[in-house]
Amino acid sequence: MACRQNPTLATAQGREKHAVEARSLRDQHRGVPAPSIHGASKVVMALQKTLSLLLLSLLTLLGLGLVQPSYGETRFEKFQRQHVDSIGPGGTNLYCNRRMDKQGMTRLKCKDFNTFIHENIGTINNICNNPNIRCKNGRMNCHEGVVRVTDCKDTGSSPPPNCSYQATASTRRLVIACEGNPLVPVHIDR
Repeated sequence: MACRQNPTLATAQGREKHAVEARSLRDQHRGVPAPSIHGASKVVMALQKTLSLLLLSLLTLLGLGLVQPSYGETRFEKFQRQHVDSIGPGGTNLYCNRRMDKQGMTRLKCKDFNTFIHENIGTINNICNNPNIRCKNGRMNCHEGVVRVTDCKDTGSSPPPNCSYQATASTRRLVIACEGNPLVPVHIDR
């Protein structure tokens, strides 16, 4: 017994095939190319290229943000961020590890050495009123004073951003460079 196709189904399939052929002829008449696998792969490649460029742009912007944490700061503001901690007692390795990270000095590279000054900013600013002395670079805009500090030295045992520091707490003579009018500290010279 032969299996016969449903005449209604055959008619519907025939109409659908005819409609597809009619659309194809109409598109060819208008100059619209028929869809092809080659054309689809060009579209996919164009999308991949666009997404790659967008990703590269985003990474560049993120990189600028990470590399330039001090962008927009004055030298005095950068000095305060990197060196002034009037509240913290300092003195421990854990203090150095946390403070260096919090102040943005461990993102892409572990800063080799940093000094945190444990005095209020007024006391530090007053050092700029002490007599001028020669800086390491030869300029005569350095001043010295005695302050409480924590020196943080990178141990080299951990990669960024998980840098590891050795702390040394002391009260010692510190030489700072000052600029501006009024004079404000901008750099620890030694």
